[in-house]
Amino acid sequence: MFHSIRWRLAAAFIALIIVCIGGLSAYLVHFVRTNYLSNLETQLISQAKLIGDVSETSFAGEGETMQALARQVGEQIDARVTIIGKDGTVLADSEKDPAEMENHGDRPEVIEAISSNAGTSIRHSTTLGCDMLYVAVPITVNEEIAGVARVALPLTEIDKSLEHVSRTVVGGAAIAAVIAILLAIYLARTTTEPVKQLTLISRRMAEGKLDQRIRVASRDEIGELAGVFNQMAAKLEEMVNLLTTERDRMVAILSNVADGILVVDGESGVIMVNRAAEKMFHFSQNEILGHTFIEVLRDHEIDEILQKCLRTGEQQTGFVKIEPGKQFLGVIATPLSGQSGSVVLLQDLTELQRLERIRRDFVANISHELRTPIASLKLLVETLQDGATDDAVVTRDFLGKMSVEVDKLTQMTGELSELSRIESGKTSLKMEPVSIREVVLQVIKRMHVQTERGKLSLKADISPVLPQAMASKEGIEQVLVNLLHNAVKFTPPGGRIDLRAVAEGDTIRISVADTGIGIPTIDLPRVFERFYKADKARVGNGTGLGLAIAKHIVEAHNGRIWVESIEGKGSTFIFILPVASNP
Repeated sequence: MFHSIRWRLAAAFIALIIVCIGGLSAYLVHFVRTNYLSNLETQLISQAKLIGDVSETSFAGEGETMQALARQVGEQIDARVTIIGKDGTVLADSEKDPAEMENHGDRPEVIEAISSNAGTSIRHSTTLGCDMLYVAVPITVNEEIAGVARVALPLTEIDKSLEHVSRTVVGGAAIAAVIAILLAIYLARTTTEPVKQLTLISRRMAEGKLDQRIRVASRDEIGELAGVFNQMAAKLEEMVNLLTTERDRMVAILSNVADGILVVDGESGVIMVNRAAEKMFHFSQNEILGHTFIEVLRDHEIDEILQKCLRTGEQQTGFVKIEPGKQFLGVIATPLSGQSGSVVLLQDLTELQRLERIRRDFVANISHELRTPIASLKLLVETLQDGATDDAVVTRDFLGKMSVEVDKLTQMTGELSELSRIESGKTSLKMEPVSIREVVLQVIKRMHVQTERGKLSLKADISPVLPQAMASKEGIEQVLVNLLHNAVKFTPPGGRIDLRAVAEGDTIRISVADTGIGIPTIDLPRVFERFYKADKARVGNGTGLGLAIAKHIVEAHNGRIWVESIEGKGSTFIFILPVASNP
């Protein structure tokens, strides 16, 4: 309970009130008692002086007369009256036989009365068995002290009177203390209640509820504190909202960035990763937080780039190839501004590297494909220029060869132009329900001469319940012609070509299988690239564009094409097309 400032304040007030009221009560009781006794002493001194004046004449008479005086005066004033000689002998007493009383010369009040005008003393009376107030005055006869007149009053009655006064004072003090204590508790509560509310609201704000405000109920320092707190809370809420917005924006940006991002501290501990990095290295943020960079990536080349950045405080870049996935990464390590640590950007350049390799191969392939016919044309022209035109037979033969080379160049440029139009989307395919059976039969009829010339067997296996495909008739016909051309070209005489078409769910699966030379496994991913030829010796008369054109036409139909092959046993090219919806 006393951990609360409210009760500490209340306890301090209560303690102060009790001390003050207790001290004041004690002072009042002491003051009343002292004042009462002082007044009583004054009264008794007056009575003692009166007794002394009356008893001056009795010092010359008999003792009985003095004893009678003592008893008479004692009854009148309701007090004990004692007349004592100068030598301390008790001459008369209103309540006891003087002869039985001891010498009173040693009594303080007697000694003080003889030495001065009056003497007082409070002590226990062995004669009466109670505390008594004694007041004594000297009795003078002919200006000489002849004895002492003493008046004594039991303190029992005085204590009763003082006890009533004390009870009244203490009772009043207790009532005042209770009121003051209740007031102190109320003041402590009203004083600390805003602080309590401030604490409660601060706790809620610490939990993230930043819209809390404290009610300003006064204009004092507490009210001013509440107002300042509300201003601070409003600014804090505004700042947190701004930071939250910026953080959410940054998280959204980092989550959607295609490049992997890792943030590390000065000790290389990973403190943040984005979604791209998680996908790139197949881990989750919760699994790696707290681990070092090298423990997470397990690549010393990347770690060396990071460590150099941390050592020098400068941006470092590099390229790293990661096995076994053969990823080619661009690494950029940038130091954090104003603090230790670094941001590591990992760019997956694998596809760019592949495209660059394709570009180089394309340039090399097209250079090769163009160089052969151009060189042949150059040679034929130079031969004719050197006089071969004089021989008509040679001239006709050379012109025929030149025509063949020009046809190759024309075919190549035509196929390149067509491929470019398909890739750019400029060629619009007329999509309509098409009977695949009719297209297949027409292509077989068209390729009949070539298969016979190559001594090949061409068979078609078409499902009798084959639905129509949503396709371009001309486009699908071109795809099949290109695939059959390849099959004829790479199948030795006596081989077989099978063309099949079956329905699979909401698609139609069409395949062209041959028993030719097959394709090496390493070349399978690249057979659909422009100018790419699996046979390194470049056997055959094709341009290397047929499969690339077939792929783009199929994909323009929202279909898919791929190849399955075993080197030395043949190849199967497969593509699927969507089924036409029922009207």
